[in-house]
Amino acid sequence: MSPNLRERLHGDGPALLATFVIVPRIEIVELAAAAGYDAVVLDQEHGPISIDSLPALIAAARGAGLACIVRVPECRAKQIESALDAGADGVLVPHVSSADAAAEAVGATRFAPEGRRGANPYVRAAGFSGDPAFYGSSNARCACLAMVEGRAGVAALDEILATPGLDGIFVGPVDLSLSLGYHGQPEHPAVVEAVGDLVERGHARGVATAVFAPTPTAARRWLDLGVRLVGLSIDTAAILAGFRAPLDELRG
Repeated sequence: MSPNLRERLHGDGPALLATFVIVPRIEIVELAAAAGYDAVVLDQEHGPISIDSLPALIAAARGAGLACIVRVPECRAKQIESALDAGADGVLVPHVSSADAAAEAVGATRFAPEGRRGANPYVRAAGFSGDPAFYGSSNARCACLAMVEGRAGVAALDEILATPGLDGIFVGPVDLSLSLGYHGQPEHPAVVEAVGDLVERGHARGVATAVFAPTPTAARRWLDLGVRLVGLSIDTAAILAGFRAPLDELRG
């Protein structure tokens, strides 16, 4: 069984190190595990990962002992429920810009009376009806992370943080850099300052925080600030860097 994601996010142990996956291959997930990551984020928003791809990718993550988070394409209950029914440990919901959107996301991750998630004991997450404790254990384990990555989300942050049942906010500095006018510059000082402010506000409200970091240096900054999950880079960037390194060395 994969780690209890909600416990890890809210605990005081080591932060989770994750990487984003947009290539829908189980080998990528297994390589992330072999490298030593704690979790993977399967990205349905920007990659070609379909709902049909999720079961095998999630199975690979669980088999390797990784926590598995799915970034769903958008804040819609059906998409959130489908990812969780496939066995994901949690969801990352993009472009959450209001308290209503945050509440919609949380409600879709929890069975009644805590939420409005559709109940079906025959899905993969329930062991195909083999897990009698499924409803309670799922509510206890499945995490809901809301992405704050634009001006509207920043403006509504206090209301988003006050959403009952929200496990954390995930700050997306790439989209935020665009929103702030620093296109493609997630490490611009103004963007870094804005991200740091969001993280501090999350901590003040007792909500777990997560941030995407394009480099180890950026990851260390956020870890030192107390972020509970860092999304360190992405599979395609890591593969490209791996391909380039020996060529650069060969060509001098």
